[in-house]
Amino acid sequence: MVVAAALTVVRMVPVLLALLGSGVPVKEALLIGWLGPRGTTSIVFGLLAFNELPDSDAELVLTVLVVTVLGSIALHGLGSPVTARRYRDGTGTGH
Repeated sequence: MVVAAALTVVRMVPVLLALLGSGVPVKEALLIGWLGPRGTTSIVFGLLAFNELPDSDAELVLTVLVVTVLGSIALHGLGSPVTARRYRDGTGTGH
């Protein structure tokens, strides 16, 4: 459940905040947050933490990193084509 929240809400809120005042409609900002780049930052920060933490903490960080990245690949790999198709067809935009 926490991984799903991290892969969706936690990722999309900063995108929405960053796009405030830009003129981008909220539904399109949500789409950008959902389809946008992901994973690289998690890997970089996770590996930095892994290198600096004591062994037991480093193993936990590495485990969380792997689960999060694999979850992202699965969730977004399956969900992004559906989301993009709905957006293209107008069924996900409120039109």
